[in-house]
Amino acid sequence: MSFTARAIVLSLFFLISGGPSQALDERIVFDPYTGLSIGGYDPVAYFVSGGAVLGTADYEEVYGDTYWHFASEGNAAAFRAAPAAYIPGFGGYALAAVARGVAQPGNPTLFAIHRDRLYFFASDDERRAFLADPETMIAAAAARWPEVLKLLAY
Repeated sequence: MSFTARAIVLSLFFLISGGPSQALDERIVFDPYTGLSIGGYDPVAYFVSGGAVLGTADYEEVYGDTYWHFASEGNAAAFRAAPAAYIPGFGGYALAAVARGVAQPGNPTLFAIHRDRLYFFASDDERRAFLADPETMIAAAAARWPEVLKLLAY
């Protein structure tokens, strides 16, 4: 599927379904000194390139009080059109850590996409555990997310 077709399909999915499972106001991992989200990685590139790609300040967007960098204008445009499709689940916090009730930032190079949602992990072991049983880990993280949010000071 081409990039444009994928962006349209994802946009329509979130428009029809009412959005992602987590609200858009979830806390997003960002550098408190620069305001840069998810370590400067392009959130759209995970879907179109299948990997972690650093974005650049040349293609920068502000969303959710943080700065997002993209590898191309096309990726930035896709994000502007449907940010909910690309923001990592649980704001980029490590999924397994959230499932344990801990607010640990995920590593943007340790990721998985499940049901069109991007998730980050703190270790390869956590990522492997997720891949073995994604639904259980997502459900556990969703149950603990409200208490994890209370741990976040910002």
